Amino acid sequence: MQRFFIAAKNDEVSQRLQQKLSQALVDHQWVIDEKNPELVFTIGGDGTFLHAIHKYTNRLPHVNFVGIHTGTLGFFTDYEADEIDDVIHDVLHKKPKVEAIRMLKVETRNGERHKYLYALNEVRVENIIKTQTIHVKINGEYLEKFRGNGLCVSGQAGSTAYNRSIFGAVMSTGIEGLQLTEISGIHHKASRSLGSPLILSTTSKISFTSDSFEAAQLIYDYKHMPLDDAKEIIVSFSNKKVKIARYRNTSYIRRLQSLF
Repeated sequence: MQRFFIAAKNDEVSQRLQQKLSQALVDHQWVIDEKNPELVFTIGGDGTFLHAIHKYTNRLPHVNFVGIHTGTLGFFTDYEADEIDDVIHDVLHKKPKVEAIRMLKVETRNGERHKYLYALNEVRVENIIKTQTIHVKINGEYLEKFRGNGLCVSGQAGSTAYNRSIFGAVMSTGIEGLQLTEISGIHHKASRSLGSPLILSTTSKISFTSDSFEAAQLIYDYKHMPLDDAKEIIVSFSNKKVKIARYRNTSYIRRLQSLF
């Protein structure tokens, strides 16, 4: 007996697959348990997958995830919509290889008030209303004064997400590190910053401060919050790990090909 839950996108195909998968597992004495599942299936795209991750952020040591792709992007998923019978067979008869991916931790500081948030793909400080000035420190050492729309921090898993759309480097599986990428940086004689993606070690801490974060947003995966009152934002790797149950061996190159 195994406890499971299915997080499905609210479209006809995903809902139909959810019903079929759920019934098949229940017929084999599996138990639906939304609160304390051992295995979480996501049916949709990477957005559905990320929603499920955040739903169980406080239970990650006890949960494995399996992705079924019916959405627009499925980098985290191993199965297509027409492979639902393979999903059922594999989870009932195979032992998966578990891939663990570390989440990012973002700490916002305002005096003595600290808030901690987590992301799998990326953390962004972004201002679409006006030019944002950000002072950047790496492990306490001053790097630059950035001016532009904002800055993005991602790990290996998130390097193919928003980071890729702003011309950050795609990091192959097996390579761990924090990547700092500019979002529409301003570069002229009076405003200079690195202007290139920067890949740092897994132990690095990236600090953002500014004279004002008015109108700026902190975006972590699909979530966001205003930064008007923030004094400092610190991004690093957390100890939280997302465990993906891989029942089939899909190569990293094949996953990359699914992006374009």
